[in-house]
Amino acid sequence: MSAYLQFLLRESKVAIKRWTDVLTGIILFFLTAILFPLISDTDKDFLLSIVGPVMMFSAFFASLLSMQNMFKPDFQNGTIEQLVLSKKSFVGLIFTKTFAFWLFTSLPLILVSALVSSIYFVSGKEILIIQLTLFLSTMTMININAFTAAITLGIRYPGALMTLIITPITLPILIFGSKAIENSILGLDISGPLYFLTGMMMLSLFLGPWITASALKISMD
Repeated sequence: MSAYLQFLLRESKVAIKRWTDVLTGIILFFLTAILFPLISDTDKDFLLSIVGPVMMFSAFFASLLSMQNMFKPDFQNGTIEQLVLSKKSFVGLIFTKTFAFWLFTSLPLILVSALVSSIYFVSGKEILIIQLTLFLSTMTMININAFTAAITLGIRYPGALMTLIITPITLPILIFGSKAIENSILGLDISGPLYFLTGMMMLSLFLGPWITASALKISMD
């Protein structure tokens, strides 16, 4: 069995043991997303007009909640140091770890978004567009979060600093993601926003593990 697959299985077992972190992110996403239909007018047109920003920012807030635990537990128990000393590519191991983290913190949000979308009177292919948009966006955000978690690894209480770093970097993703969902509901062309999100995802998948691995090595020195 490939060492990277073994590491992915190891990370999956760790994530299952920390199931409360996964569940907390899902609950935050769900509660944030359904807040507006509960406290505002149930006018269909109004809810359809805000579903894009609500979905994107709900996913963003959920990712902020979980990212502090991306590397810190492994840093404290020495796992990161063992990965650095491993004969396998450290960049490849970081890519695997980031992907495993996405599987358990972001993929559930994409699945739950179908239920939440129905509350906003979204139906049909628009739900699939929302899920596709969240897929592209969260794949980018997880790499941004990984880099931020890595460079703040040595800080005792990094929450506020991490938020200040991530927010301006992630803002274009939130804007274009919201625009893609809005255009889909209005029946407009969605290719532009989706091309941007796809390009950002590919760029983050290529560069993200490299800069995150470098940041982790710097933080350990």
